[in-house]
This record gives sequence, C-alpha cells and structure tokens, in this order.
Amino acid sequence: MQKNVKKYDVLIIGAGPAGANAAISYKNLNPDLVVGLVDKSIFPRDKSCGDAIGPGVISALKRFKNEHILEGEPQVVSTTLYGPDNIGIQNYIPQVKNKEDSIVYVIPRIDLDNRILNLAKDSGVDVYEGYSFVDFTSNEDKSLSVKVKNKNEDLEFLTKILVGADGANSRIRKKLNYNQNSDWHKAIAIRAYIDSPNYLEIFKERTLMFEINVSADKGYAWAFPSKGNLLNIGIGVPVSIFKKDKLDVNTLLDNFVSELEGRGVIVENIRKQKSYLLPFASSRPKRNKDFNVALIGDASSMINPMSGEGIFYGMEAGYLLAKNTHHVIDTNGISLGIDRYEKEFTKRFRKHFLSCALARLILQSPFMTKRLLRIASKDQDTIDFVVELLFDEAYLTIKEVVKISYKFLLPSKFLTSLSKN
Repeated sequence: MQKNVKKYDVLIIGAGPAGANAAISYKNLNPDLVVGLVDKSIFPRDKSCGDAIGPGVISALKRFKNEHILEGEPQVVSTTLYGPDNIGIQNYIPQVKNKEDSIVYVIPRIDLDNRILNLAKDSGVDVYEGYSFVDFTSNEDKSLSVKVKNKNEDLEFLTKILVGADGANSRIRKKLNYNQNSDWHKAIAIRAYIDSPNYLEIFKERTLMFEINVSADKGYAWAFPSKGNLLNIGIGVPVSIFKKDKLDVNTLLDNFVSELEGRGVIVENIRKQKSYLLPFASSRPKRNKDFNVALIGDASSMINPMSGEGIFYGMEAGYLLAKNTHHVIDTNGISLGIDRYEKEFTKRFRKHFLSCALARLILQSPFMTKRLLRIASKDQDTIDFVVELLFDEAYLTIKEVVKISYKFLLPSKFLTSLSKN
C-alpha cells in the first residue's frame, strides 16, 4: 500500500442531503471517527428535484440542532390537489403523527444541499469536491481501497466502511452488480423554474399544488412556491408508461405550463429545465454481504412511489446507518451493523412505501382519482391521510382499508354525510 493513501473510518461517495447527513451523524455520534465525503460536483450545484422539504427533513435537522439553516425561509401552509374534470381540493397541512412540525419549505437544492454540506464541513468532515468515484477493491481484513479522480489527479483512500450516496445512477451500486429498478418501479420527471407574480394571489396563500391525471395521463405535476415570485414546477410519469406511449418530457412540461396559465397563473422566464429518474422504494436492492458497503438515498431506491420525494428518506437512512455502525467501526461487527441498519430502515418504512405504491397504482386511474378527490373534498380524515402519505410515514392498516373501501362504494349523493360525522 502506498504511503500517501489517506485512511478513513468512513468514506461516503455523494455529498447530497443523504451523504452529508450520514457524515454529520457519524461525527455527532462518535466525534473521534475520521470521515471523508466525496462528490463529483463542486458546490453549490443544482440538483433536479421538486425542492419541497417537509416535517421529516425538519426533524432530521433538529436531531443535531441544525434547523437554523431554514431560518428566513417562507413556510408553505397548505396543499392543493387537482384531478380530472377540474376537481380540486385545498387543505392545510395536518399535524403529522411522527413529527413535531407540520411545516413545508421550498428551498432550491442549489441552496439547501450547500447548507447541509457546510454543516458537515463544520463538524470536521474531510470534503473532496469535484472528484468522481472510479472503483473499490476489498482487502483481506475487509477494509476497502477506494479510487477517485478529478481532471488533475487520482486519489486513493483506505476505509473501513464505504457508503454509496451517489444518486439514482449510483456507480457504487453498479460496482456491486445490483440490478437497476425495472421501468414499472421508476419514473421520469422534468423540473423547471419559473417566475409568477400572481401565484399566491390565485391560490390565496402559499400552497403546494399537485395535479394528477391532467397534464399527463397516469402522471403527476407540481407547482411549489419558493421565495418571492420563484416557483419550482415539473411533471413526471412512470417510465413504463413513458416508453409505451412514446412521450416527450418537454412536451409534458409544455402541457402543464398551459394548464397553469389556464388557471390564471402568470408564467414568466421558464429556465433550468432538467429531466431525471426517480427509483421508487417499491423495489429496493438486497445487500451483498461480501463487502462492508452500504447504500443510502436514491442509490438505494428510497423514493416515495406516490409523491416522488426522497430527501427525508435519504437523510434518515444516513442517520440510521451511523446509529447502527458508529460504535463497531474498530471491530469485526461492521457487516452486522450494516445489516441492523437495513432491517431498521425496512421495518420502519416498508408498510409506508407499500401503501404509497398502492396509492400510486390507484391514482393512475382517472376514475379512481376523481372518486378519491370527491371523497376527500367531503371527508377531512381522507384528505389528512392522503397528505400524511405525502409528508409523513403513514401506512394503510386493515381499518384504513375498510374505511376507504366503504367510502369508495358509498353512492355520491351520500358523500355529504361524511362531513357531518
């Protein structure tokens, strides 16, 4: 081994919220650990996303008293859902069961990710920006030799645990020979930024607007207000449908812009259009136990199948990984620690992800979308549950299935009685 090889207890590839929060978690749980964080980009950098962060992300930041990075950001207070035939409902974000705050912020990822990365730097993490992952090899003692490079140099590290947080097209995942999600278990989306001087006037408040089965058949679209007149807009569809119907993402975005304008929203200065893949958590890779390597975030398919949100799950995965391995780094228990992380994450979110996958399947039907929105417009419990699927860890129980099935079967003329009960 070369003398200039840098040694780490933990080396993380990918410095987005999942990777940066993993680094922060390791340093807070065990300040003596030597932690490295590598990213191919130089921050601040743009990242295609809806930019909305809810109670889960706020809770993750509060864990180590880092919520101050949200100061000065305007709060979103409600959601507005539209379906076919212009059926729409607006609802305040309910008090979610598992979090202190029922708040949503919309912060461009170029800003949010840089703030979280700076927290990692402040905690003593070594950060390598502009370096791409090349390869890793396992040594006899289960340590890993990791190669990265930029335009000017190649670097080699030695680490006891390697964390892949390098996104939907993860090179770590590819190196491990894990299959990519099938077309049914991923979506393609396109995001853009616009300026709208009258969005808040049209909707009367700062609201997250979702649109289902309108601009895209079996697809969803969004308009999320950030600071000032800035809006993040976008639209996505399952890849299986995208390929089958030979769709074009730019045309889909144009369709949604037309829908917004049809609702009276002024759309100006469309920019930074960028498409991206969303690997749904309805299909996640099983771990190869030959290596002390863990995947988190999009690299491990941790995207909500219903909402397309992934920041919270990635950040929470980073914490759970650190929680289960920080105390065994200098022992032979690293692999067991990674197993414990996988089991804890799965136990906590499996029912939630399955429920969101089922909701996604139901909402691909225009008839079912209209029916659900009609019920939700009359029944507060239903709309609260839908919003909790979007922003919390809610899942379908037998009781919930029976209740919702009853409401679906109830004749429309009796729906008004739901609001009185």
